[in-house]
Order: sequence, then structure tokens, then C-alpha cells
Amino acid sequence: MPNKRILIFGHAESTHIYKWSTSLAKRGYQVRIVSFGTKEIEGVDVVTIPKKNKSSYFSSMFLAKKYALEFKPDIVHVHYAGGYGIWGLHTDIRPTLVSVWGSDINESAKKFPNNYFIKKLLSKAAFVTSTSDSLKSNTIELLPSVKEKIITIPFGVRIPETQFEFPDSKNPSAVYLKQLEPIYAPDLLIKATRKVVAKFPDFKLNIGGEGTMKQQLQDLIDSLKLNANVSIIGFYDNQKIYDLIKEQSFLVMPSLQEGFGVAAVEAFACSRPVVATNVGGIPEIVTDNQNGYLVEPNNVDALADAMIRMLSNRENMIKMGQNGYKVAKEKYDWEKSVAQMVELYEMY
Repeated sequence: MPNKRILIFGHAESTHIYKWSTSLAKRGYQVRIVSFGTKEIEGVDVVTIPKKNKSSYFSSMFLAKKYALEFKPDIVHVHYAGGYGIWGLHTDIRPTLVSVWGSDINESAKKFPNNYFIKKLLSKAAFVTSTSDSLKSNTIELLPSVKEKIITIPFGVRIPETQFEFPDSKNPSAVYLKQLEPIYAPDLLIKATRKVVAKFPDFKLNIGGEGTMKQQLQDLIDSLKLNANVSIIGFYDNQKIYDLIKEQSFLVMPSLQEGFGVAAVEAFACSRPVVATNVGGIPEIVTDNQNGYLVEPNNVDALADAMIRMLSNRENMIKMGQNGYKVAKEKYDWEKSVAQMVELYEMY
């Protein structure tokens, strides 16, 4: 059984960090997370550093290094090249692995001085992992020299042993599970829903997540008189996310940009098809007309039409959900993702 000490720089309150750290601990690794997040994780040593403002990554990097060196790690693993990458770069313990998640490469790396620090971190990393092939390509475009040391390890999910039954046809519904931020376009989804409701008056849209757009979205729902059809349900515990998804007809992802799109995989695990935009890593998961529908981003009419098409053929909707389950089971089983990461750890 492994006895290596893994030091993680990452947000302890992230579902992904929780899953990675607990899975490693169960496999016998000693894991410490140094983070701004305050969540306690069973079997994992979480060290919290208070965050005061955006510059806290820089002002706290000496303290982060202190906690890292005290732990005497065999491997340092930076999750998200921006932000926590500052700590990984300053600590400079070898080997350091870096996992890019999406917005760190697609957004932060396009701004100065973030691009300087992210490139420097990637160049020093022993290995880099990406959540999708699309993000991998973007990372190589940012720093071509990383090509020889980057691989794709997706955010896998737990796969139920049997497929969930489809909900009652009399209650058609869809769910959105992203942060309520402009880049994920929840406002476009609400506007598209008005067109869907005109054809399916009983249709319900459940919007899960929190973010800066929450009040703006509620105002939009009010102005479009969609209160009977659209609900903002807020944060939803990821440990219970399947209980929510399996009650829906399908999942919608109207994102303008995506590094991977784990919500689509979670929908597939629940045998639910997906309507999503053809951006980032999404088309690696969703195949048009096979397990969902892909539309161009920032197009309300195209999004609405795809949702209507989904609801208009229940038999096909169920079949696409079943196809999605097969994809999730074959390509995105969480245990396979962990095994890939462990294989990297055991190289050092």
C-alpha cells in the first residue's frame, strides 16, 4: 500500500479537491491540503490560510511554503494553475505536478501578470494533467514546451450499477448545474425557456448553483413572467446531486466556455441526455444526436429549439440518456481517473 506524502495546493471546499484527496487517502497516501478553503475532510489534513483579498496568494505564499515544508511531501500537486499556482511556484519542491482545470488556462493565462506565473509554473512542473483534450491543446498553445509532459485525466464520476428510470412524462423538466456567472450564460437559458414554455406549458427549469448573477436572473424570471416554470434552487450538495438529476428529463449547459463539463458526465451517469453548447471540452463528452444535442454558443433560438426537439420525442430522449450512460461507464468512471493519477504519482 502506498505511503507517499502528497501535498495539495487547492481549494478545500471544491468538490473535485474533496474527491481527489479522499480517494488518495483511502489508497494509503498521506494527504495534506494547504488552502484558503475551510472544509474539514475526513482522513485528510487540511491547513487553512485566511484569505483577505485577491493579493492574498502573494502575501501568504511564505506561510504556504512553511506548511508545505513542515509536511515533508514526496510530491506537491497544484490543482488550478492560477492562484494556488503561486504557492506551488514559490514552494519549489520537486516533483511538482500541476492540474489545469479550465479558466486558469482559458482566462487567467491571458492576463498579465498571471500569464507569466502560469507559464513559469508549467515549465517547472514534472508533469501536467488536463481535464479534456481541448484544454490540453490550449495549454500546449500557451506553452509549446509542455507538450511532452501533459496528459488528459478527466474529472470522473461515480457510476451507478444500474440505470435510473426516466421520470413521469407528464412533468417534463431540465436542470442547470453551473455557477451563476456570465461565462456559463444562465440568462440565455432563461430566455430560451420562454420559447420552450410556449410549446410545453408544464415545462420546469431548475437552476442549481450560486454566483454574482443570482439576483439578475431572478429579476429576468420575474420580467418574463416565468415564475411558475423556472426556479433558482441555489447550491446543491454534490453528494446528493444524482437525487436531483434523476428527477429531470435532461440537463442543459449553455456555457460560452468550458474546460471539461463534468455536469454533462453526471447527467450521463444518471441516464439523462444533455443539451449543450459546442465549446471547449463539451463535444468530447456529448455527441450530437447520439446522447444529446449540441448548439452554437450565445444563440437563444438554437438553444430553445434543441430543448423543444428533446421534449418532442420522449422515446428518443430516453434512448439518448441510455447512450450517455454507456459513455460515462466506459470513459468517465471515477475509479479509472484516480488510477491514472496514482500511476503518475508512482513514477516518482
